[in-house]
Amino acid sequence: MAVKTLTIECPMCKGEIVVDADTGEVLSHKEYKKEVKSFDDFLKEQKTRSSDLEAKFAAAQEAQKNRAELLQKKFDAAKQNKDLKDPPPSINWD
Repeated sequence: MAVKTLTIECPMCKGEIVVDADTGEVLSHKEYKKEVKSFDDFLKEQKTRSSDLEAKFAAAQEAQKNRAELLQKKFDAAKQNKDLKDPPPSINWD
């Protein structure tokens, strides 16, 4: 009788775990070697990190600006329709 096995990715080391499907016993665990980076590579990453963070911050600012405009449009629509008890389906309240 052949042993049924499951191969899954280890959540800790991203390696490979082989498990017996019937008993749940771990049959083997292969850990992947982590790539060791040089100090020069680390310095290059740090130099580009500040520009990456600035780009992410600018994108977040733009998203916030667009959100404020959208909320203002919804508010204006609600002010114009004071007698409505329920908002129209086209208005998605946050």
